[in-house]
Amino acid sequence: MGDLTNEQFAGDELVVKLSKLEENITILKNQRNEFNQLTKDSLGLRNEINEEIHQLLEKAKEFTVKRDDLNTQVKQLKLKRKELYEDLQVNKKALEEIVEKEKLLEKGDVQKKRRSMSNLSSKIDKLEWDLQTSVLKPEEEKEMIQILEKLSENLNRLAEEVHITTHQTELWRKISSSQKQINQLHSKIVDYAKESQIYHNLMNQQFQQVNALRKKANDYHKDFLKNKKKADNYHKDFLSKVTEKNELKKQLKEAQNDHRKKIRERIKSNIQKSVDKAFKKYENGENLSLDEFRLLVENGMI
Repeated sequence: MGDLTNEQFAGDELVVKLSKLEENITILKNQRNEFNQLTKDSLGLRNEINEEIHQLLEKAKEFTVKRDDLNTQVKQLKLKRKELYEDLQVNKKALEEIVEKEKLLEKGDVQKKRRSMSNLSSKIDKLEWDLQTSVLKPEEEKEMIQILEKLSENLNRLAEEVHITTHQTELWRKISSSQKQINQLHSKIVDYAKESQIYHNLMNQQFQQVNALRKKANDYHKDFLKNKKKADNYHKDFLSKVTEKNELKKQLKEAQNDHRKKIRERIKSNIQKSVDKAFKKYENGENLSLDEFRLLVENGMI
């Protein structure tokens, strides 16, 4: 009957193509997965930095609120200080008017003390004006306040030593109280302003860190977009090759089916030839082999 499977397979070229395509698909899949991981890593790092930025901004907001609260207190204290300073000037002017009226009546040591009081008052006025109008360092302001307090103490002491009217005494008490309150307010203003500056500096530090981190976050975001684009391209190629593979498998299956059909047809043809040959021998009375006899029986020929 011959070699019944010696039928050339037309799908050999498809098998080779499919094998190469499978290798290509594996490479594309690995490259896609590699860039998917890089994309995931870049996204994670970017999100971590964004969370850190959020926390820094919240901290900066806290510092800003504290700074603004202190600035509001400074503003209110300055208004109060201004009111006290205006009252102080009114009382000083009233006292000066009384002193002027009594100058002619004053003699000796009292008159000398009056002149000392006048000099001290002038010095206090000048220092208070400098304190209100000059731009000083906190240390310089505190030193000036201490000098004012000392001068005020000396002025009050002299005022008690001289014999002045009840009205003058009351005015001196008001002046002394106003000066003391002004000095206290000014000390608070200096302290609050200094504290406010500390919070302002802390706020700026947070914003500087935010700006530096935003640059890093932007770099990671660029990496994320770049890696995602590459991963998407590899995935697109991967899907294209998978589609191509499925088409080749379909063609290969069709080729295999055709090949099997041809083999079956060839086998059938060979069997029929063998049957015809055996039957002819049978009709001619020739001896049949066991295989030939079996063929004739199986095909209902005898």
